[in-house]
Parts: sequence; C-alpha cells; structure tokens
Amino acid sequence: MRGTGKTPSKITLLLGSALCAMAAPAWADEAETTDEVVIVVKGQPAGESVQTYAGSVAALSASNLEARQFTTISSLTQAFANVSLDEIGTFKGVANFAIRGLGVNSSIPSIDPAVGLYVDGVYMGVNAGSVFDALDVSRIDVLRGPQGVVFGRNTTGGAVLVQTADPDFDGWSGQARVGFEGPIDSGRGSPLGTARLVVSGPVSDTLAVRLGALHTTDGGYFRNGLTGAPVGGYDNTVLRAGLAWEPTGFFKVTIKGEWNRSDGDGAPTHNNGQNARDSFNLSINEPGYHHSRSKFVSARAEYDAGGGVLTNVFGWRKYDLSTRNDIDSSPVTIFHSDTRTRQEQVSNDLYYTQNFGALDLTLGSYLFHQSVGYEEVRYLAATQYGGGRMKHDQAEVYGQAAAELAKGLKLTAGLRWSHEAKQAFVTYVRPRTACSAVDATCPVSGTNSLAPTENNGFTHKASWNSLSPSVRLGWEAAEGAFLWGGWSRGRRSGGYNLRITQPAAFEQVAATLGSPAYQPERVDSFELGAKWQTGDGRLAVQATLFQSEIANMQREINVPSATSGLAQSIFNTADARIRGGELEVTARPIEGLSLTASVGHIDAHYTAVKFDINSDGTINAADLLVDLPRAPRWTWGLGGSYRAGIGGTAAITLRADFQHRSRFAYTDNNWGWNSASDRLDASVTLDLGEPAIRLTVFGRNLLDQVQFGGDTQLPFAGGAFSDGNNRPYDPRPAAGTFSPLAKGRTLGLEAAMDF
Repeated sequence: MRGTGKTPSKITLLLGSALCAMAAPAWADEAETTDEVVIVVKGQPAGESVQTYAGSVAALSASNLEARQFTTISSLTQAFANVSLDEIGTFKGVANFAIRGLGVNSSIPSIDPAVGLYVDGVYMGVNAGSVFDALDVSRIDVLRGPQGVVFGRNTTGGAVLVQTADPDFDGWSGQARVGFEGPIDSGRGSPLGTARLVVSGPVSDTLAVRLGALHTTDGGYFRNGLTGAPVGGYDNTVLRAGLAWEPTGFFKVTIKGEWNRSDGDGAPTHNNGQNARDSFNLSINEPGYHHSRSKFVSARAEYDAGGGVLTNVFGWRKYDLSTRNDIDSSPVTIFHSDTRTRQEQVSNDLYYTQNFGALDLTLGSYLFHQSVGYEEVRYLAATQYGGGRMKHDQAEVYGQAAAELAKGLKLTAGLRWSHEAKQAFVTYVRPRTACSAVDATCPVSGTNSLAPTENNGFTHKASWNSLSPSVRLGWEAAEGAFLWGGWSRGRRSGGYNLRITQPAAFEQVAATLGSPAYQPERVDSFELGAKWQTGDGRLAVQATLFQSEIANMQREINVPSATSGLAQSIFNTADARIRGGELEVTARPIEGLSLTASVGHIDAHYTAVKFDINSDGTINAADLLVDLPRAPRWTWGLGGSYRAGIGGTAAITLRADFQHRSRFAYTDNNWGWNSASDRLDASVTLDLGEPAIRLTVFGRNLLDQVQFGGDTQLPFAGGAFSDGNNRPYDPRPAAGTFSPLAKGRTLGLEAAMDF
C-alpha cells in the first residue's frame, strides 16, 4: 500500500527508473562474471562453491553489498526469496528475522531466535542489538533451512553469516565513504548523514592491523503530527579494530573488537485506529528514547596440522539497552513504558577438519554461557514494575562426514548432541513498589504487598538434552548440473518469558503443563534441490523444494488487556507443516549486463493446536484456520544492473532491485498484520576509475510502501479508523494499535574513495 504525497510526475519518474533494470536478489555477485561463487560455511571443504553445496544458500560479497548501499542487515530484508530480515521496530536494533516462515515476532530478549545470526563465527545470543549500522562487512551468506549440525540450536529457520574484513598483509589500503539521504515527500522529517573510514595494512611480515570508524546522524524520518517535530532520530557511532598475527605459515590468529553506541528517539509509533493504515502519519506526546551500548570481541585461531586444520573461535559480547516508548501511540498519555535490557555472553567453538581423499571429516565442541536481564516499567492507571533475569548454559559436541561414494556423488551426514540449562528469576509485571529486576531488587517470591492474593513471581531452572542429525546427498550429474536432497532436524531452545503481565493465567497454564518453562521446538526439514549453470557461467539456475514439520511450535500470544494494556504470553501453541520452494535465476547475456529473477512460495498450515491461537476463548478446529505469522505466501523479484565504460578508466552503472512480498500475519491471531508490499530500490553510480572514486545517487523504497515492524492491538486509544471489532486482516482495529513504522521513500547521495 502506498503512502501520501504522490503526484503523477513522481510516478512517471519512478516507473522510468524501474525500467532501467528491474531487480531482485542476486544469487551471485554481478562482478564475478564467470567465476564460481565460493561460500564460507563451517564444515564444508575450503573453496567449495555455491554450485556444489548441497543446500540452499545466497552469498553477497563486499562489492555487491556496496552496490546495494548496504547499511544494516535489515536493509536486505527483501533481498532474498522466502527471507525476511526485518527490524522489529519496538526497540532500536532488535532483529525480527524469519526464513521460510520460521521466525519470531517479539522484543522479549529471553526468546531465542529461529534464525541464527553469526558474526565472524560467533553466535549472537539475543536478537537485541543485532541490526545497528554495519561497518566493514566483507560478505554475508544466508543459509535456508535447519542448520543444527554445525551451527547448533536456534537455526531452525536458517542462519545468517556475517563476515567482517580481515587485516590485510598485501600493503596499506583503505576506503572512505560519505553518504546523505532523506525523505523527499512533503510532511516527512529530516535527513540522515553517515561517514565511515577503514584503513588496513601490515605492521611487519607477521602482523597486520585493520581500523574502522563509522558515525551516523539521523534527524528523524517521520514527523510528529502533534508537535511538528521529527521522530525517529538517532546518533550511532561504531569503532572496529582488527589484528592478524601469522608467525608461521601454518598458524594464524585474528582478533577483532567492536564498540557500538546509539542514542536517539524511541519507536516511531503509528496507531492504526487514529491514522490511516496506508499512511506514514503519527501523533504522539512522548517521543521516547533509546540508549544502547555494545562491546564485542572475536578471536579466531587456526592451526594447519598437515592433513587437517584445527580452528578455535572465541567470542564475548556485552550489551545494554534502555528505552522509553509511547505504547498507546496517541497524543494523550494512556500507556507509556520504560525498559532496560542487559546481556553478556561468552562462547568457544573448537573444531577440527581433515580431508582423507574421498572423505571430509569435521569434529567439534561448543560451549556457550550468557546472562540476560530485562525489566519493564508500565505507566498505566497504576505504575507496574517487573521483569527478570536468566542464566543460560550450553555444552555441545558435533561431527560431520562427507564421503564421495562415486565420481560426482557425495553423501554428507552429521550429528550434534546438546545439553542446555536455563535458570530464571522472574517478577511479574504488576502494580508494585518501585524496583529493578535487572539489579535484582524486585521480589521473586512471596506475595505482592499491593495485592496480597497475588504472587510476586518465581524462580525455576530446567535443562534439555537433544540430538540434531542431518543427511544430505549431492550428485554432480553432468558438468554444470548438480542435484541434491536431504533431511535435517533442528531445535529451538526452551526457556522463560521475562515479561509476564497476567500472573493468574500464566500460573494456571504452568500448573497444567507442570513447568513455568516453555519447551523446545523441533523442526524436521526435507529438501530437494537442483543447480545448473552454463560452462561460461553466464546463466545459472538454483531451485529448491522443501517441507518442514514443526512440533511444539513456540509462539508469543499478543492480546489486548484492560489491566496491563497488552498481554504477551509464550507457549508451545501448535504443530505445523510448512512447504514451499525457491527458484533463482542469474543471467549475464552480454558484457556488463546482469539480470536476475527469483520467486519463493510458502504454504504454511497448523496441523494440531494446543492453545487458543485465534483468541476466541476456545481451543477447536477454528484455531487451525488462521495463518502462521511471518509466512508471506509469495515473494518474487526481477532485477538487473548494467555497467558501461566511459572514456579510459571511468564507468557508469545503472542498478535497480525490486521484490514483491505478499501480505502476512504479524500476530498469531492474525489481528496484527502487514500489507503486501512492492519494494523498489535503484541507483546510478559513476566510477572514475583513476582516482578510485565512486559517486552514487540512490533511492530506497521508491514506491513508498508502508510496512510495520509490528502491529499489536490495544484495548484503548481508538479513533476514526477503529470499528470496535478485532478480526484477522481487518484494516480497522477494534481500538488502537502499537505499530512501529519502517521508513518510506528516500533519496540519497554517496561518495566513496579507495586508497
């Protein structure tokens, strides 16, 4: 659906830019005209290509990311078929990723992801703080389907692998980029400016360093209808440093560190009861704030023992976030909220890979520990305090073997054993004396002094053991033709809800289930795939069919509440079946021209229900009829880029990226949802060659599509667009909503220089 402020001349301009080259996700980097695209996936032979990998993967290199004006992972949200890399919008920087209909729809930090995010080989333990401005990213690989053997838990939907650039031993070099972008439609807010600098080079024959800095200032894309001031602004600073030490030809250590600070407004909260659903209008009396601090260190050591390589990846991260939001999303004070999140994690992954001719073997062990604290203050008729702390430990061992059964025929099998333990200290979010759950001053036992019949909370610990197997068969049927199929099982961690607002209902369910913890989710996925490319690499096709069976599906149930404003409960609600497929085509018919096309389909249905999913008060066959959230039925795109030389060394590149995404549910009862969208990004780049300067004019979301990071119904704050009824996919909610907006149309200019 489109926003306001369009004129016929603007539409003509946008259609003209689209005709330059329609665009969709590139399976390979356009710059790599005939070379096979190498993937970097743990447990796979070094140098293996996308073409011979027995799995569904999309790879983007540094040059491809720059061509897309890559800023955050969420800027690629509609770049791949059946992949949504959205930001939830409730809190700045919180990931809301989903692949093939498996994802999360929550900002509660104790909820584990269904799509694992790995930065330089280190798993990010919480979704919070995952999608701030990215600096010096050298490649991104997106793996679809369960990745439980070599990547472990919480990759039931897939995994996103982010690799930052290593220090360079080949001489000193660097890059500087300055960008400026902002809204062009009337009634919008202020522009955004960003600057980044990276330098790298050798200190000696055995030591190299890499340094980078980024700063972004966003004035706030949206405009507050109440005050006329911009909304959604922030300042973000990122500092990165890397050190590579190679004392010998068979041993290497790479250490990287990042410091990230972001300060700015709270969520740009749209209310679908008071504003048209297809507009960017908002009117709030509390702009709110967010203050985020993150520190991250990764250390990778590799020892070449002759026939095999021993690798150790250590990671540490500390993250702090405090926020204030106008939850009622209206010009009056009804429901505002403060939150605080604190997380610290440490992990170590040790694995050994060796090639025995026709056999590739990987053996590994993994340790992970994190502590998570979350607290919330709800400003309603009576101020409410609560939250909780959680300790989380994992110990895992895994192995994978790839055996060549015959020429061109390879069988890959793996198994991962996992032991996981969690301990929670939870205080219900209820009217009570002021306290801090993060600082452990909130009570977790006894009764509430303001409501003596109500318990304060609970402490509990639970542990789970599991096996995650995988079997895949790949066959290079002919030169350039590869067929593969397999089965894999993935698991999503059990755990605890640190945001309990309805203690009586929660305790009743917990007593029935025998535990206050929700249980792990299991996904069995069956896949068949085919890949084909011509000998010169000018035409490539990748097709995949899949079916996933989900048992004990974990969902967050969102329903309006007169006492708490919003009740958010996490349960194992159902079993489900998701089937579908992806088709991706890349063609390079002439020099300089790259064309792409893709289509993804998801057919998702519940097969058994264990909870009142549709919020009608009963558990029956009607619960089977609602749509699974985060599962758009279709995603499809077309695309292209064209590069032409100008004079001796200069060149100009025209590029556009288009993708359609079907309407999809956000909440399990389908009251909250996102409209179908058509995303069009386009750019024109002038590359001077000598000097190595590139000037780019670009546009994002040129069709000005309205999309929400979430869409949650409230029992109050209704308006002219409310109708008193909550129904699936109803454009008019019963009352108000909390629906953080994603940005609409922007135009920008970027200058980049390599030196």
